[in-house]
Amino acid sequence: MTRSCDSRTSAFERRVKACIALAGPYDWAAEWDHLPGLTREAFRVRSHLATGDEARRHAATLSLAGVAERIECPLFVVFGRQDRLIDHRGAERLVAEASGPATLLMIPDGNHVANNRAYRYRPQTADWMAERLAA
Repeated sequence: MTRSCDSRTSAFERRVKACIALAGPYDWAAEWDHLPGLTREAFRVRSHLATGDEARRHAATLSLAGVAERIECPLFVVFGRQDRLIDHRGAERLVAEASGPATLLMIPDGNHVANNRAYRYRPQTADWMAERLAA
């Protein structure tokens, strides 16, 4: 399988050759109470859940705890240190716990998804993935 995917998928799907994790939470439930209401509501709607309580329970199933060490494929994690939605320490934890080769690109002045500094990671991630998929 020559495709990229999210880090949780790469922990369980051995056909994944490489993974780029971009600003995702390590543990969604741990972030929940600090998230803006609009973000929690967007998660609820996109998860097709009826209530906020259902969304919170579903968020608790989205964690890399006990899972990150199963990631054996090359992993490239990109995160903005000034992300106000998701704690950057989760990215550091993901890189530390992955079993395969893992690289962290922390954008010091990057916001959520480092959207304000996309030029600082898009070329690097594209080149990185192209090298992994060509191997």
